[in-house]
Amino acid sequence: MHKLDSMMMKNVRSAIGSADCVLVVADACKTPEKIDEMLEEGVGNKDIGLPVLLVLNKKDLIKPGEIAKKLEWYQKFTNVDDVIPISAKFGHGVDDIKEWILSKLPLGPAYYPKDIASEHPERFFVGEIVREKIFVQYRQEIPYSCQVNVVSYKSRPAAKDFIQVEILVEKESQRGIILGKDGKSIKMLATASRLDIEDFLQKKVYLEVEVKVKENWRQDERLLKRYGYGGEIQAL
Repeated sequence: MHKLDSMMMKNVRSAIGSADCVLVVADACKTPEKIDEMLEEGVGNKDIGLPVLLVLNKKDLIKPGEIAKKLEWYQKFTNVDDVIPISAKFGHGVDDIKEWILSKLPLGPAYYPKDIASEHPERFFVGEIVREKIFVQYRQEIPYSCQVNVVSYKSRPAAKDFIQVEILVEKESQRGIILGKDGKSIKMLATASRLDIEDFLQKKVYLEVEVKVKENWRQDERLLKRYGYGGEIQAL
């Protein structure tokens, strides 16, 4: 639908080239459909020989008998190696996915020390926490029109760390929804984000959140590259 979508799919294809396995997530509540074309679009038009797992999510929303029928359908009509039903909301089946992934990964040296949780900097997680709160609080179409940028992150030894975040939307009406009546919604969002950020960083922070309108940012290739969508994902 947008330039953003095509750039994200380009990143997917880039990552597949050096991946050890592939996971495809499908909605168990929806009518089963063949995913081979979609999978081919993601991995490219070549036989890469990677093991593929279909993750059938939201099993908590349908009856066990229906789950069994859909498992049988996907196993019969799609070209995947395994199908695992899960409920991401309640964590059911997640351990099965971990075991499946571990069974497909080759043995190799540790790329990072055990005490390193991630290769990403702290500001990356700050942006992800704010993005998560947008999804939780607003739902529907609003989150998909939002871009979260961490504009400034200043560590201050004698005071709270200062973090400035901007939320970009495409329309003035969307900005109004994010702000809410008398700014109540944005205050709720900022508070929830700050509490999680402080929990993650294990220290107090001062969080400033601003909402701006950037018309059609999802169609602007220059902006998308600036926001990090143009870079290729490198899998180790």
